[in-house]
Amino acid sequence: MPDSTSDFTSKAQQQIAGMKQEAKEQDIREKAKRMGYPYVNLLHFSVNPDLRAFISQEKSVKAKAAAFFKSGKKVRLAVLNPDLPATKALVTELKIKGYDVTVIICSPESLQNAQMVYFAEEKEKHGKLAETVLTGKTFTAAEEIEHLEGLKEKIEHSPFDEALTQIQVGAYSARASDIHFQPQDKDVLVRFRIDGVLRPVFNLSREVYGGLIKQIKYLSHLKLNITNVPQDGQYGFVVNQRKINVRISLMPSHYGETIVMRLLDTARAFEAFEKLGYEGQALSNVEEALKLPHGMILVTGPTGSGKTTTMYSMLQSVDTKSKKVITLEDPIEYDLNGITQSQVNHNVDYNFATGLRAILRQDPDVIMIGEIRDLETAETAAQASLTGHLVISTLHTNSALESISRLVNMGVKSFILAPAIDLIIAQRLVRRLCECAEEKPMSESEKEQIELLTASILKKGIEAPVVSQALKHPKGCKKCGQTGYAGQIAIAEVLRFDQVLRDLILEGKPMSEIHNYIFEHLKMLTLQEDGVLKVLRGVTTLEEIYRVAA
Repeated sequence: MPDSTSDFTSKAQQQIAGMKQEAKEQDIREKAKRMGYPYVNLLHFSVNPDLRAFISQEKSVKAKAAAFFKSGKKVRLAVLNPDLPATKALVTELKIKGYDVTVIICSPESLQNAQMVYFAEEKEKHGKLAETVLTGKTFTAAEEIEHLEGLKEKIEHSPFDEALTQIQVGAYSARASDIHFQPQDKDVLVRFRIDGVLRPVFNLSREVYGGLIKQIKYLSHLKLNITNVPQDGQYGFVVNQRKINVRISLMPSHYGETIVMRLLDTARAFEAFEKLGYEGQALSNVEEALKLPHGMILVTGPTGSGKTTTMYSMLQSVDTKSKKVITLEDPIEYDLNGITQSQVNHNVDYNFATGLRAILRQDPDVIMIGEIRDLETAETAAQASLTGHLVISTLHTNSALESISRLVNMGVKSFILAPAIDLIIAQRLVRRLCECAEEKPMSESEKEQIELLTASILKKGIEAPVVSQALKHPKGCKKCGQTGYAGQIAIAEVLRFDQVLRDLILEGKPMSEIHNYIFEHLKMLTLQEDGVLKVLRGVTTLEEIYRVAA
């Protein structure tokens, strides 16, 4: 099974990393012997927390040294290189104070472990710091990035916990979905993903970034001494009395570990479908499907298309007082009240398929599955929808029609697939125009594209706004950071199954025939058609529509 192979590969990588570390420790031991110093391995050593008051974090980091033992005036100091000027200065300072200092050489990984005593203290302060960073003022994305650029010097000279807090709270204030740390030759580029687009914030020194990595790993319960294999983790912080979950992904790269932090705010996860961008018949189809006692609803699209937000908004519309709702996620992104949430664990063979079978024994009314990845999960989910459960899940496909062929190609039998599915949504996110947008006369190319798409919409019996001679275009202002856009909205294909469509699938008709029926008789709007309606209403632009739905 793929999961077993993945687990085996991960364990093998960890074993290889362990062997490399052992070899590295042996090299350090021989180096210490040549230099005439003792050697110590502190990888599994717990430093007394009281020692953090003996040598400050700033001095420890600067001198690349840490005290790991103190009894009276006797002190044992682990160092990377006793000849470093900062290390010599620290030893001299301690001796002047009357301490009997024994200098012992250790590996960088050992030193990191010894310095964890400082991060333990920082973890205690972490949540409180986030609460005090914001003053209550609301910043635009551009203002927040400008604010952070001004704080760069302060961040460079702050303790690592404060530096991290400044960055992540700044990202939250700018409504960023992700923070990217990208190591380069001489420094580290920090970028925020805002409205689906990456925006540079500033460049950090590699020294500060090294401290941030340790802080992030510690908060996420990840291994500090593992740097050559990917690691995933999570932690949370509180800002303005709101809990923000942070999903961490680390990956080795040419210039060091690269980090992506996904910020997950429950309060921002749930929006009314109208606010998400659903309207007209598409909105009615979604609302009607959610009222059904059983059936399957699929939300499709690539990564970053808002599938999770749409699914969580669906769950918010379910009456959890009278219905039992269980989710199976990888990982759990938002904490939901009144809902049972379960997270897959590939290390113990608890995947979507095995988890779904367990859920069915828990007497659920509504089931949300993070993703359908294989035949077993697809068939079990379909069977569940046929036996009295409302099932909501996602597929990584590009269109509603492609979702049908994907499930068929997976091996799901047509006599199970056809009656099981009630609704398929194919979704993308486009940027909303900022209020600073200005009208400009349409170019010939724009006019041609608009007329082509509106003709198709009108042919389906759907009203479209009157096409004027001008369209709104991005202008740019301080509020939107000169981008011309602020926020995102969904464009979607919403396919509601009827009996004729089910019969076509049952009879094994070719996809071309199913395609014609969906667009000619069910009159489903394509992504581009739904998008052009929003263009004509001045919500977004043709460029945005073709950027995500070419």
